[in-house]
Amino acid sequence: MTAPDIEEKPYKIIFEGKGCIGSGKCAEVSQNWGMNLETGLAQAGSHYIDESELEHNIEAARVCPARNGDGVITVVDRRTGEELDTEP
Repeated sequence: MTAPDIEEKPYKIIFEGKGCIGSGKCAEVSQNWGMNLETGLAQAGSHYIDESELEHNIEAARVCPARNGDGVITVVDRRTGEELDTEP
């Protein structure tokens, strides 16, 4: 998959699926997230997002109960390479 233009989609979602416990909390707060019925794990609709999609994806990362130090869902600003604060 080729990444979209950075100006069009300046944020990237990194999902550590092996840490997902399948609670579905992310899907409750963000329309970008759903549950894969075969695996029982969360699934992002898109891994590249724009400003209008940012807040609910940050909220998905915040509500994830599988947080152990580093979160299972991380949002990165592609322009700077910085991880955005998703601490609850």
